[in-house]
Amino acid sequence: MNGKALVAGILVGGVVGAATALLTAPSSGKELRTQVKESKNDWVKMATELKEDVMDIKDSVTKVSKEGKEVIKELAADVKVAVEEWQRSVEPNKKVLQEEMKEIQKTIAQLEEKLKENQLSSKTS
Repeated sequence: MNGKALVAGILVGGVVGAATALLTAPSSGKELRTQVKESKNDWVKMATELKEDVMDIKDSVTKVSKEGKEVIKELAADVKVAVEEWQRSVEPNKKVLQEEMKEIQKTIAQLEEKLKENQLSSKTS
């Protein structure tokens, strides 16, 4: 929801509510005018305070938003550095693992050959 629309809605609602209360109260026209004049300053003061509060909230949200963006940028940079360090630390192990896998594949191939030889020799016997 748009902040300006919310503030406008609150102000309009307050004014309409106040006007309704004043107009439906059992008072003479002179008393009503006096009450309206007296309460006018209060309403202006409340509207000014509300506007100031809204501006403070807007400033706070803007500040938090900027700080959040900075924190996210810092976090992203830290994660990038951590991933790069991890990749560097894994690289030597990666080569060793690849060599071990080749040895394992070679051993499996040798075992398969021996099994074939054993199967052939047992069939011929």
